[in-house]
Amino acid sequence: MMSRQNKQAILARRKKLLLNKIQQQRSDLGQSTQIWLDVTEPYDKTWRILVSLKPALLVGASFISLYSIKHPKKIMRLAQRTIGAIGLIRTLQNSFKKTSD
Repeated sequence: MMSRQNKQAILARRKKLLLNKIQQQRSDLGQSTQIWLDVTEPYDKTWRILVSLKPALLVGASFISLYSIKHPKKIMRLAQRTIGAIGLIRTLQNSFKKTSD
């Protein structure tokens, strides 16, 4: 049978190992948190910009909805041209990325 002091020493050693493990996990979590913040920073910045533009977007959407009631064909043509322009811009960006690599 184990003596009481021997049992306490084993428990103390185990407690110390667990505390060291917890400290290491906290350290790893702190490092991971900073890495996560660095990775998501561009998305957070974009989100803050979109939120700051919310009043202007609401006014613009209201204007477009009123204009579309009066001129629905013009709005459809504008939407098609916008989609085409976005596609052209993406194609050009992708081709420049491939040539720069």
